[in-house]
Amino acid sequence: MDLVRRIVQRLRRHGDAPSPPALAKRVRTAFRLDAQQWRALVAEVESGAATWNRADWLDLPVRDRAALYAAAHGDRETVDRLAESRTVHGPSFLVHRGTHRIDLGEGIEVPGWLLAAQEHDLALRVTVEAAGSSPVYVAGTSFISGLAFDPDADTVTVTATTSDGTVEADVTMRPDPVADAESGERWADQTGASWWTAIGLDRSQPITLTVTVTSDQVVRTAEVVVPALDGAVPLAVVPTASGVRLAAGDHELTVAAVSEAWGGGPSPLHLDARVDRFGAAATIPAGRFAVTADVPLDLADPAALALPLTERAIDLVDLLVTARGWTSGEPGVALVVRNPIPVEDRGRRRQRLLLDEVRENAGPLRDRAVAMCFGGSGAGDSVAPVARELVRRGIPVDFVVTDHSVAVPEGSRPILLHSREWHDAFTHARYLVNNAEFPHYVRFREGQRYLQTWHGTPLKRIGRDIASPRLSAGYTAAMAREAGAWEALLAQNSFAAGVLPQALGFDGRVILEGYPRNDALAGEGADLLRQSTREALGLGDERVVLYAPTWRDTARTEQGRRAFVSHLDAARVHERTGATVLLRSHSNAAAGRGRISSPGVLDVTAHPDITALLAAADVLVTDYSSVMFDFAVTERPQVLLVPDVEEYRDDRGFYLDLQETPPGPIATSTDQVIEALAGPSSDQARAFRQRYAPLDDGHAAARVVDAWLGPQEPSSPSR
Repeated sequence: MDLVRRIVQRLRRHGDAPSPPALAKRVRTAFRLDAQQWRALVAEVESGAATWNRADWLDLPVRDRAALYAAAHGDRETVDRLAESRTVHGPSFLVHRGTHRIDLGEGIEVPGWLLAAQEHDLALRVTVEAAGSSPVYVAGTSFISGLAFDPDADTVTVTATTSDGTVEADVTMRPDPVADAESGERWADQTGASWWTAIGLDRSQPITLTVTVTSDQVVRTAEVVVPALDGAVPLAVVPTASGVRLAAGDHELTVAAVSEAWGGGPSPLHLDARVDRFGAAATIPAGRFAVTADVPLDLADPAALALPLTERAIDLVDLLVTARGWTSGEPGVALVVRNPIPVEDRGRRRQRLLLDEVRENAGPLRDRAVAMCFGGSGAGDSVAPVARELVRRGIPVDFVVTDHSVAVPEGSRPILLHSREWHDAFTHARYLVNNAEFPHYVRFREGQRYLQTWHGTPLKRIGRDIASPRLSAGYTAAMAREAGAWEALLAQNSFAAGVLPQALGFDGRVILEGYPRNDALAGEGADLLRQSTREALGLGDERVVLYAPTWRDTARTEQGRRAFVSHLDAARVHERTGATVLLRSHSNAAAGRGRISSPGVLDVTAHPDITALLAAADVLVTDYSSVMFDFAVTERPQVLLVPDVEEYRDDRGFYLDLQETPPGPIATSTDQVIEALAGPSSDQARAFRQRYAPLDDGHAAARVVDAWLGPQEPSSPSR
């Protein structure tokens, strides 16, 4: 109530002038302002700050206090650095024990009283996992964010309440480095904040857990409701030579993440670490895979929660699997799959320390290349053919992947993102290749040669050309550093060569030699790729329609993820035309939906290679995606399904008027798509290729590397 009273008094005192919270909100997005707008904001903040008392300042979150102080003094560098840190690292900071003075970790110079931790700065973080009944085993990690938990001085207490009354749990603290790694803390060590307890209650009704943390004389309390779980079937998870075995009586089991199925079938269910993915063996990706059945499930061994997470993981060489009980917002039982990165190198805090160590001990650059594609989630696009060409020329390539489910091009060495090997490889690589951006924390070294391939010819406006940008401060700052480090930027055609530099803030050399990612569509192996892909998908000689829409900035799920927006009734297309429809959701929206399946419709979102899908398709149906410029290489028919063209244009903006130079018919409904599929062919596809893909002849990768590094000497090694 004191805080509310102060806010009301502050509003009355400031009248119509912007309040400190309102100005703080504007300062957070000051990175989007031009010089004149910045000067106006500085004047407004300076004027407002002159009327504020100390309580006005201290009622704000600490990063806002520091940013407003910097803005009032015209220090834009500090304001931008704080905004970037906010979006990249979140609210994490260090609170010194004893003094409760906050260290933002950014070298920020502000008066010491602004960094005194206030009640609202000290937030409680609680995670809870539960399994079993009579007793209910509960494991958790609980701490005050920023305050390193000291198990010798700090305490966690837990009470459990049902309609029958309240009992106090006997809490046992235990160190768990995995819990620290998963805490999200960048500065404070929370290894000692892990605990477990066994509560003598059944789960016939919900149990309200009241968790109280006392840390360095700061007391915080939170409630967590463990749902009722009556009549649950115990699920046993046992390691095997090739994976894990799940047993839950004779029930049918399903194991799946949001958009990735691992397996399903009657119990006992055998899950191999390596699975068939469209005709190729691949390691199951990292993620949380829910285990469900026609009855509620619970861990067969709930007492396992008494062990730290480091001891619960099943080591399958290329991945670690841990059976987890109920967690807030998650299903009752899940298999959590993560990379085999050693726990001492995992988590934000340990990553920071590891990065400092690698940089401090950095040696000279090595004649090796580091390649990354879409942040490590793929190993294709134009990056893959460039990597193959580098290997052919004798330059070793380390290909960065988020997990071992990503298969890298032949001759390249896969390295896990955030691993010690990754940090060492990037720090010492002479050559860098990427189609997007490297992680925000990288620092480019003098002498590194960076080729930015980008990821398509843009139809929709991107980067600096978006009228109302929604890009975060972290992404904006990272892209500015990126563009400053690029030695060269690829463009598929002269149109893209004129658009990309301005949009991406790059003023260097643009290589215009065709797009390496389309070599596979135009080269000698195009027919073989088409045949092998269709065989892997189980297709014969039938007509194949690939539907590959892009994502929408404004379409979001309830969880805040980008939603998959489909304007095509794929099942009806199959029913009316007999064609098999391949459904390819954009990677930005794939995590926001489940798998889609119906007769004649094949969900290929998880397929690792969009180029192979383009090769397999007879017709492409898309909207505003850059794949239209790639599919143009085949000169096969395209249909643009764009019922929301006016909305998309007003929201995002276009570089081209599709009505003037479309690659094929423009449709606004499924019926119009069906009509276009039945219609005669036209010369639109050929004209579109001549305009936007004239250089894609199957040999772009070699020409690009020649243009980047210079022609290969005849005597140079080849392999």
